Amino acid sequence: MMCCFNLYEMTETLFPKKTYPFEVSPQAVDFNFQITLSSLTALLMTAAGNNAEENGFGMRQLNGDNNTWVLLRLAIEMNSFPKQYEQIYIETWIEDIGRVSTTRNFHIRDKNQKTIGYAASIWAMIDYNSRKPQDLLQFDNLQQFATDEKVPIDKPVKLKVMKGRLTDDFNAKYSHIDFNRHVNTMRYVEWISNCFTPDHYNKKKMKRFDINFMSEILFGDPIQIYLAEDEDKDTYFFEMCSRDKTSCRAKLIFADQEFAEE
Repeated sequence: MMCCFNLYEMTETLFPKKTYPFEVSPQAVDFNFQITLSSLTALLMTAAGNNAEENGFGMRQLNGDNNTWVLLRLAIEMNSFPKQYEQIYIETWIEDIGRVSTTRNFHIRDKNQKTIGYAASIWAMIDYNSRKPQDLLQFDNLQQFATDEKVPIDKPVKLKVMKGRLTDDFNAKYSHIDFNRHVNTMRYVEWISNCFTPDHYNKKKMKRFDINFMSEILFGDPIQIYLAEDEDKDTYFFEMCSRDKTSCRAKLIFADQEFAEE
């Protein structure tokens, strides 16, 4: 039975909505000195983790009750990508909390507080051992953090089967695995990003990214990545499979460099 911690006892000050500053480090950029999609995803996850921690329901608090957060879906839309050493600000908050999932949103601004992107994510809480989802409504006072505030982008969509050509085939290794003992979110994003050449990134910028997580990939599991494309719309679909199961689906929409920042 899940332990229902009391959030009021765990934090004196509530931060339903908070902004976190980050500097884009050299390790976070590509050959164009632009932050990579996986590095941007990592900053979003860091902001989400910090906010949850400050409000009393972060990983350290949950792990004590043998629970953990898992990401189900993520959508990112960017007008422009920050460069190396640039300061950016990520504001994050919870939009709603349901029985089995919660929606967390992000507003991304540049050093001048100009909006450069938005993101939306859907999370579930699972029992660390059984891997079964927990009932979020059983947690005392968690609803106080739901703001009902949306972001001006479409919510993370449920992606359909679009199995194309095999573009990569390998096994999950040590560096791919996180504290939940499954493949880390950023590794999925890296593998998807690696399906394109440097020349592609010279000509195109990502406009929207969607990813759905459906089943875990564990250490040593075989991984196959399939790619289907609609070149007329600069849209690409990904299906990542392991042991005859679909582990995740993703969709990337690009725009020409000269139009990407309009």
